Amino acid sequence: MRRMTLYPVRLLAWLLAMLFSLQAAAAAPEARLDRTRIAEGETVVLSVNVPADSDGVPDLSELAQDFDILDRSQSMHMSMINGRTSSSRGWQFVLAPKRSGTLAVPAIRVGTASTRPLSLQVLPAAEAAKLGPAPPVSLEVEVEPQQPLVQQQVIYTVRLLSRVPLSQPRLSDPQIKDAIVEHLGAEREYSSQRGGQTLRVIERRYAVFPQRSGQLDIEGPVLTAQVPDPDQRGIGLGQRFPGRDPFADFDRLFGRSGLSGGSLFGQTRPMQMRAKRLTLQVQPQPPGTSTPWLPAQSVALNDAWSPDPPQFRVGEPVTRNIAITAQGLSAVQLPDLPPDLPAGIKAYPDKAQMQTRGDGDTVVAQKVIRMALVPAHAGTLTLPEVQLTWWDVATNEPRTARLPPRQVEVLPAAGVVSPPASSVAPDTASGPLVTVPPIAASGSNGSAASPSSAGDAEAAVWPWLAGLFGLAWLVTLVVWWRSRGSAPEAVAVRATTPGAVPQPAVTLSRIEQVFRSNDAATARQTLLHWAQARWAQDPPRRLDQVAVRLGSEAAMVLDEIDRCLYAGHPRHWNGAAAWDRLAPVLRRESGQDTAPGDPPLPPLYPQGT
Repeated sequence: MRRMTLYPVRLLAWLLAMLFSLQAAAAAPEARLDRTRIAEGETVVLSVNVPADSDGVPDLSELAQDFDILDRSQSMHMSMINGRTSSSRGWQFVLAPKRSGTLAVPAIRVGTASTRPLSLQVLPAAEAAKLGPAPPVSLEVEVEPQQPLVQQQVIYTVRLLSRVPLSQPRLSDPQIKDAIVEHLGAEREYSSQRGGQTLRVIERRYAVFPQRSGQLDIEGPVLTAQVPDPDQRGIGLGQRFPGRDPFADFDRLFGRSGLSGGSLFGQTRPMQMRAKRLTLQVQPQPPGTSTPWLPAQSVALNDAWSPDPPQFRVGEPVTRNIAITAQGLSAVQLPDLPPDLPAGIKAYPDKAQMQTRGDGDTVVAQKVIRMALVPAHAGTLTLPEVQLTWWDVATNEPRTARLPPRQVEVLPAAGVVSPPASSVAPDTASGPLVTVPPIAASGSNGSAASPSSAGDAEAAVWPWLAGLFGLAWLVTLVVWWRSRGSAPEAVAVRATTPGAVPQPAVTLSRIEQVFRSNDAATARQTLLHWAQARWAQDPPRRLDQVAVRLGSEAAMVLDEIDRCLYAGHPRHWNGAAAWDRLAPVLRRESGQDTAPGDPPLPPLYPQGT
């Protein structure tokens, strides 16, 4: 009797245990993959579902080790079975595997519960045929040459091949360390026949310049796009949600076109694909080659002049543009050409202009070096040869690009007349040297006189010359004696007359006005006009000559004007600041540095009292 009473108790306990286990199972989150075997570059959808009354959201931190999460969405599920309605929450995640092989999808934690772990097999691209038809999208990459010299141009080509239309495609650039990467022209789009199918091909090319020797890894670009999803095509909401479709009447009345326009988990799915990695073996620079190191297909030097043809004149700039044009190099690889000029000519280089552009299967770079040449003295000058050594990658031998030497004739400064080269007079203090030809005395018969008779004639002339010089001396002495009484007064007048400093035609106020207008070119001309009037007996023709006469205080200001003009940036010149430094020197040189209240200097020869 007692045993009979225990059966109902055990049965009740068993039923309660089953009920609690069912409730726990119903409350546990569930995870599933839409596919368990994919090819490299394809994506999978991970779905996580929990009851509607569950707390928390999925924790995906452990997925980051092997997967990229491209997209995510959240939804609510409702179902009605035998009159009972149930609801649940769901999340969908688009996962892109980072590598091939068997990958583990770890347990996803939602609140206090976790899903069971899953497994995904990712086949390498070469084994993708095991899955059946070729994938709808693929990436191809190639490189040429595979063993380049350091800093030699390498052509990297990536092709996107697609059998299906792509939505929102994005293709990143390849990732390369220790290299210069340039886009080589625009993308090409064309069609290609492969395996009896027509493929749409988008081709992009890059010029890569390795900056160090050794192994160079090129990480392939990554493609992200929306592709058609055949597994979801035509599936209605009633098939996506178990039970009765709550929108069935709406679809029957209005059709499905308004709801199926390419939604993420409808007709398209996101995908991500990375091209394979390539490795180059970069060769070092050959020993004994020149620096700078320029491995190229061709290098040329050209020059142009402004004005053309150039006319050289002392103190006036002539602009020379030297262009380096290289095929198979980037503009940043092209060197500067330091000016190698003879004595007597100065160079003022400007900032170089650089450009790199694609031209067919290579890049063409150009660097234009601009400089102003200013001759310092007249005469014949020879501009030396300009040369640049480079390495021919086609023949693996050095070559040299050259500009031939140029002989120029420098004219004197404007307004200066140079003496003829054939008439050079000796510099003497007593006046020009006059050469008197000898006078030959002749006899009565017309024959040449003997030495004795010539000497007698010369001796007879000397007394007359001595008397003439004595008379001239007496006349000079008389004139001096008569003018002796008025000489001190004349000297005193000359000493006290103002104007010891010549007054230039250009006033200092005019120079100040030009300086404060920040017009460097006009300031230079105005200063030269002032200086030529100030030193009229020996006028300077250039600012550096003016600087020598004004001293070191003014030299820096005048040098700034010259550099500003010859460098081609007159707008950057601060004329007001330059005037504040130059004004005291000009006032002192013009005799205007004496204060109005100071007494004048006493006369050199004061009048007697």
